[in-house]
Amino acid sequence: MLYLAVLLGIAAWKYVPRPWHPSIVLETAHHTIYSSASRQQTENTAHALTLLYDAYSNRLGTLPQFQRQHPSLKVNLFKDRDEFRWVNPDLGWAEAYYRPPCCRAYYSDSEINPYHWMLHESVHQLNFEVAHLTLEKWLEEGLAEYFSTSRMTSNALKVGRIDFDTYPVWWIDEIATSHDLSENLRNGSVIPLRCIISNKGGPSMDSQFNLYYLHWWTLTYFILETPRFRGTALELVRRGGGMDAFEQLIGPVDQIQIEWHGYVRHLKSTLPGAVSLPGKTAKGTNSTP
Repeated sequence: MLYLAVLLGIAAWKYVPRPWHPSIVLETAHHTIYSSASRQQTENTAHALTLLYDAYSNRLGTLPQFQRQHPSLKVNLFKDRDEFRWVNPDLGWAEAYYRPPCCRAYYSDSEINPYHWMLHESVHQLNFEVAHLTLEKWLEEGLAEYFSTSRMTSNALKVGRIDFDTYPVWWIDEIATSHDLSENLRNGSVIPLRCIISNKGGPSMDSQFNLYYLHWWTLTYFILETPRFRGTALELVRRGGGMDAFEQLIGPVDQIQIEWHGYVRHLKSTLPGAVSLPGKTAKGTNSTP
């Protein structure tokens, strides 16, 4: 009984959420934000979420299941990483997460872009609670990255214009290390797109965590930013991004892999590498659905 009590105590310490008492509740047109960050940080985050909501609605608002009238989207904003991880124990690598009905993230005041973790999770929330999408993993995560890696100005989220100070962009050097696709498949810096789309047969996520997110992001970015795919990209999202829909709407996956690889190599040439930049960490979201 003593050993059991000790084990239960350890489990409670590690897994049971701790009490949290936000000092601010901020209502916007679409969100309710519970916050322990400063008033200014909370207002700045609310503004960023509003810009994301507008950009997301502009891109995906014509989907038939998109609901412009919906309950307020719930957000928990923690004042810093230490508090976030104290209140939400056993998060592993997560820097933010969405679990219905709430997004949870901290204000990253040590980063140039303090919102990108929250924006990533907010896209998952929008996918689930507003657009009512059921997506394959690559597209679920890819859409979240497509928006959260976009450059933010004072009055708009410039979707498709990459903000280098966001995850996983700062790990761009890890993907497609050679100019030759066959060599990259051999050296492991490219995961076959058939594995990415089907979510089967690729390397372990534990060993290639950042690389998976780079694939999900670049593939989604490639499809949404390539003019010839724009007419079918929204239908691909509506149908969930599975292999059958992908090949019917975008093209044979082996051919698209060649084109996507060239696109990634070009993208790398336009962005400075940042694997060695100080302060940059592995991916930090753990989302549902």
